[in-house]
Amino acid sequence: MGASDDRIYVVNGFYAAMRAKYTSPGSSIYYFCVQWNAKEMSWADFRCKVLGATDPATAEAGSMRHEILQRWQALGLASKPNVGDNGVHGSASAFEALAERLNWLSATLDDDDTGHALLEAGVKRDTLLRWTKDPQVELDGSPTSLFDAFEDLSVPEMLKMAQKLGGDPFEDTPKFATNQAFVFIKPHANNLAVRELLKGQLRDRGLTVAEEGEIDAVTMLSRKLVDNHYYSIANKASLSKPTELHPPSGKLSEFTAKFGVTWPQALADGAVYNAVDACDVLGVDADTLDKQWALAKAGGDLLKFAGGFYVAKLAKPNGASTAVVPSASSLLGDLPRSLYGGFDTLALSGGAAYDDSEKMLLFPESVIKTAVDTLKEVAIDDFKAEAYDRAVKHLTIALSLDEKSHVLYSNRCTAYIALEQYGKALEDADECVRLQPNWAKGYLRRGSVFFRMGQLEKAEHVLKEGLELDPSNEALKKELEAVMNAIAERMARQRESLECKEKAIEAFNEQNYKGAVELLKKSIKLDPDNHIFYSNRAAAYMALEQYEKALADADDCIRLQPTWAKGYSRRGAALFRLDKLGPARDAFEKGLELDPENATYVRCTKQELQLVMDAIAQRKEESLEFKERAIEAFNVQNFKRAEQHLSSAIELDPENHVFYSNRAAAYMAMEKFDLALKDANECVRLQPTWAKGYSRQAAAFLSMADLPAAREACMKGLDLEPDNTQVKEELRRVEIAESLALKDAATEAFKAQDYEKAVEDLTAAIALDPSNQVFYSNRSVAYTAMQMYEKALEDADECIRLQPTWAKGYSRRAAAKFHLGDLQASKLSYSKAWDLEPSNAKTKADLEHVLSEIAGMKVVLPERS
Repeated sequence: MGASDDRIYVVNGFYAAMRAKYTSPGSSIYYFCVQWNAKEMSWADFRCKVLGATDPATAEAGSMRHEILQRWQALGLASKPNVGDNGVHGSASAFEALAERLNWLSATLDDDDTGHALLEAGVKRDTLLRWTKDPQVELDGSPTSLFDAFEDLSVPEMLKMAQKLGGDPFEDTPKFATNQAFVFIKPHANNLAVRELLKGQLRDRGLTVAEEGEIDAVTMLSRKLVDNHYYSIANKASLSKPTELHPPSGKLSEFTAKFGVTWPQALADGAVYNAVDACDVLGVDADTLDKQWALAKAGGDLLKFAGGFYVAKLAKPNGASTAVVPSASSLLGDLPRSLYGGFDTLALSGGAAYDDSEKMLLFPESVIKTAVDTLKEVAIDDFKAEAYDRAVKHLTIALSLDEKSHVLYSNRCTAYIALEQYGKALEDADECVRLQPNWAKGYLRRGSVFFRMGQLEKAEHVLKEGLELDPSNEALKKELEAVMNAIAERMARQRESLECKEKAIEAFNEQNYKGAVELLKKSIKLDPDNHIFYSNRAAAYMALEQYEKALADADDCIRLQPTWAKGYSRRGAALFRLDKLGPARDAFEKGLELDPENATYVRCTKQELQLVMDAIAQRKEESLEFKERAIEAFNVQNFKRAEQHLSSAIELDPENHVFYSNRAAAYMAMEKFDLALKDANECVRLQPTWAKGYSRQAAAFLSMADLPAAREACMKGLDLEPDNTQVKEELRRVEIAESLALKDAATEAFKAQDYEKAVEDLTAAIALDPSNQVFYSNRSVAYTAMQMYEKALEDADECIRLQPTWAKGYSRRAAAKFHLGDLQASKLSYSKAWDLEPSNAKTKADLEHVLSEIAGMKVVLPERS
């Protein structure tokens, strides 16, 4: 293995232990949303002077991390702060602060001031969301981490950088200069004393605390807040394999210099592992790996590739396996040899091949029980080492041997819970209860899954069922207490959210719409599943004439409660103000359909619907005027003007299929075939039973040389209207194009001396277009090459009948007559061909050849002018 067989390289080996500090029961963080004028303090100064260096031992005096280190015992901390547990986290840039608020607080780009500024800077919404995962971007010609590109930048500089990386650099940078950071106290330091210390420091530094609060371990675990926060680290530590990672090219030489082997060679040697696989290889748990990581760092065996991407060289114990995805055989190989030592030498009739599981089934029940018990113990060790995937694999093999063991399902359920695969965990919990309905622990497993899925009432009910079976079960009591606390917390949040809602109604009635919006934002944050809050905020946004936001809230209201009529009224009102009349009409009609018995609602909604219908009627009248102008422009071949008039008509009445049909015709005349097809498709979508729309489609497909699609469109049109002249004409054009394509195919076949294929293609072409004399002429030549002279003559005669003044037809007839031995007839046909085309040298040579055959001597004819 490369430089040394007793060493491996581990990516982000510290992460599993770090994550557990946040998600273990009883853990929590306390956060502050702080802001200040960027002109008064740079982001770099905020990190250096307010937060302090990552290592609290080197942090500037007076900074948060410095003070926590100096007072850690007085503050009630269990241990002295260090680089990992340094007391407090703070955003590394204005952009990272935004990403953290989106994650931890479920903020939105529209509601967040920094997010809104980035949207104004021309950065697209999906780009911003992708950026929150810290992708690699190109900066000044070199790839770099997105977070590294933004590091230490205050909001004005960050906005300029964002425009450079993905916005509109030609737009003025938004005049937003408020730095907004996200700060939280880490779990090891989260107590009242530390909170008061930090509040005082923030106040003394002139920073405003806009929001603060606590987030518990259950919330962090269920919403994957820690994994999202440390996404770049977590992804590399567990989800991605080293071969899928791409270290910055400039850092590869540092890896070689530090470790004496190249990164590609280390990968090829199988010596690089993510943190999860490294635990398997080293046979350690997350805490032990973290300690080994610390030793490597202290010894200088650690390299930072980029933000969130570290690699360290660790010692591999003697005999440690490098297999991280074991086969079934290797898993069974973990069992004592006495259980299955005879498998490999077992004499099986006929020499049939059986895998180890099948061989095991041939042994007595006592052997199987021992194997299952051993697999179960191995899985328990896996679980203790936080190797949950391996635990699942071992338990799955055990279940294949004993599928009726409720204990195995219970244990695998626990492993799935640890992996946060709650759907699979619930399936195992249900099966456990089904197999052993009187076993209290099965209800504990089931209740735990519901708890983590946020289904608190179901969790309460199931856990109480378990306690009825085993009233003294402490684990059930503890889990039920946690569930009841969560229910109480939720109820408290709901009460607070309803209080905010009532205050918002008062503010709305006082025409303080901004105040109403802010109060409803708080309500939604406290209870994001209450559809009424979104409905009310939509009304406030409408009053502020912020119709896009009103529409977004109306849509969320409908998503949460799709049978509540008022949500559709909110949607209709917002769409009406946004000039989207058709969708507005549909929304109001849906609301009336859902609540026809509510007289007040029906009366108000019908009034709003009538306004929409009046506007639609007025638009229709105006749109028809534009349509008539377009027809006049088209008739004088001013296709550009016709397209402009029809675009105006569509803007006024986007549901009129005829407008799209007519504009498709204009685009066809302008040879903008892709736009013509787009309009034809929209015409068909709006009116799928109108044959003319399919003729428009066919014309566009034909111009784009997509003959199968053109034919299909014609056939759909004819299915609707078999006698439609326009569709028939279009089909005729398609058939002509198909016949010409067949003629070209026949030409290629003839060149390859595949005369039968040439005849086949030309016969198909004639079936499509029997009026084209060229097809008969070419098939006559193919028949001649096949020495089928009678058929060649028939085709030549038909060619002449179709086009009696075309010289080539007579040449074909002459050739056939010559091969049939009728030299006089051949001479007459060649003479006719030469008369029609006196400059054709080949026809003159062919005639001279026939005359020479007749005369028995060489005949040379004079040239004709």
